[in-house]
Amino acid sequence: MKNIAFAVCRSGAFGDAASRIACQLEGNPYSETMLPSAPSSFCRTGSFRRASLANGLPPGYSVSLLSENGIGGVLLDTFDGHLRRSGWVLLQMKNKVALADLASGRMTEQEISGTWKFAGDLRGGPVGRLLLERSTLRAYLPFCAIELKQIKVAVRDEMEKTVVRLSATVLAKGSKRATYASAHPLRGCGEDHALLEKALLADGFTASGMVDYVRLLGMKRKPYEFKPEVVLDGNAPIFDSAGTLVRTFLGVARQNEQGIVDDLDTEFVHDYRVSLRRVRSLLSLFKGVYAGDANAKLKAELAEVMKQTNRLRDLDVCLMDKDGYYGMVPESLHEGLDVMFGVFARERRGALDGVRSLLLGPDYAQRMRRLNVPKKKGEAADEPTIHFARRLILARYNKIARIAPSIDSSTPDAQIHELRIQCKKLRYLMEFFSPLFPEASIKPLIKSLKGLQDVLGRFNDYSVQRRSLANFAEAHSVKGKKGLRLAESIDALIATLCRLQGTARGEVATGLAGVSNDRIRKQFTTLFSNEA
Repeated sequence: MKNIAFAVCRSGAFGDAASRIACQLEGNPYSETMLPSAPSSFCRTGSFRRASLANGLPPGYSVSLLSENGIGGVLLDTFDGHLRRSGWVLLQMKNKVALADLASGRMTEQEISGTWKFAGDLRGGPVGRLLLERSTLRAYLPFCAIELKQIKVAVRDEMEKTVVRLSATVLAKGSKRATYASAHPLRGCGEDHALLEKALLADGFTASGMVDYVRLLGMKRKPYEFKPEVVLDGNAPIFDSAGTLVRTFLGVARQNEQGIVDDLDTEFVHDYRVSLRRVRSLLSLFKGVYAGDANAKLKAELAEVMKQTNRLRDLDVCLMDKDGYYGMVPESLHEGLDVMFGVFARERRGALDGVRSLLLGPDYAQRMRRLNVPKKKGEAADEPTIHFARRLILARYNKIARIAPSIDSSTPDAQIHELRIQCKKLRYLMEFFSPLFPEASIKPLIKSLKGLQDVLGRFNDYSVQRRSLANFAEAHSVKGKKGLRLAESIDALIATLCRLQGTARGEVATGLAGVSNDRIRKQFTTLFSNEA
């Protein structure tokens, strides 16, 4: 990430009065007499208007200013907008970062020195701790310069007694403003709180503190959605719905290309590959929607593109698990792991260069332009989408349910791997078509399936890691003391992974029971049966 100069705002977008505002944000001013429940939250386009709010209260009530502080800096967030989705704003200044919770009005700060990119780089500080709870893999990237003002007021009744405290966070970008307000009633002041809420609504606020500030500030940036909710018409032919899904996921994959080239974080490669895999799975699962030759051609093109990123993703996974590997073996064997991860780091640089050359080359651009939705219809192309969805989902679930009784602690790895593939296909189908079904019905079923997938994923990871380590040892002959340490470390890792895989194997049967029991089976049959 490039170095960016940051400046504390003392004037500008908030007007001349901002020059008199101290840019030191205060701590929590609320007294212990406040209710422990979460504050009510509101938002609106525009600035906070204390006088207008006071006019909306009954005669004798007043709104007194407690504090007013402003800062300016660069808005940071992950590429997928993790903070924005959670109602948080992260600002970078010259020697400090500030994290604001729009729903509660709380602000957390941390002094910094030098550049940083990931939450782990701020480990040990208050902002770093909060960010680590939200995202450990994604980089925090600069989006735009904004200014933030925090205003705290006290609402007082006819007796001049403070009955409610209110925090307002005002975001400004150019001439645009967005205000998020949180009301904190004091104990026993519920009626006064209701009066304030009524005044806020009359002043143009809506009763939700989580409305996206990208929309409120009129930003043109289109938020990235890794799993966009695709609007489908259940009565439309599946040929049309499949085309919408293919175009959507190809578009998601392409949004990650620049992040891969810039090597911003490892999740760009992950999202790119998963999005292309979704398209390949769709083409495989939607049998009869497209004519066979067109379907096969697109699948082959996607497979060739994905193959170019295989090694880079494998190395990313290994390097991300580095701390876990070190934790698996005694400290006396860490020297061997130092050698291995040094090799991985060098190989990754080469793999990344190869993927960059692919993505920036003219052949890639032409290939991606050829990845269009097939135009030749298959025999099932005109089947109504909802009927097609129910038929495929129930058939795939029944296949897993039939496999379930045969799985036990002695089941061969290959059979468990096949179960994992079947579960992944079912999950893709359910996610593709989830907008067609009641959220309250389909989400719990997806959640139960995810639990089984997590267990199967661990089992597969341990198996793959064992093979990868064995292949690494065979391919990298290191002589002398380092070679001996490397061999000892790999042997110890393989032994540990073997034990962990055995534990995961025992968990598979339990996980299967969670998706194949009578209750879940009945829910699948009820939701996805085409019988009237």
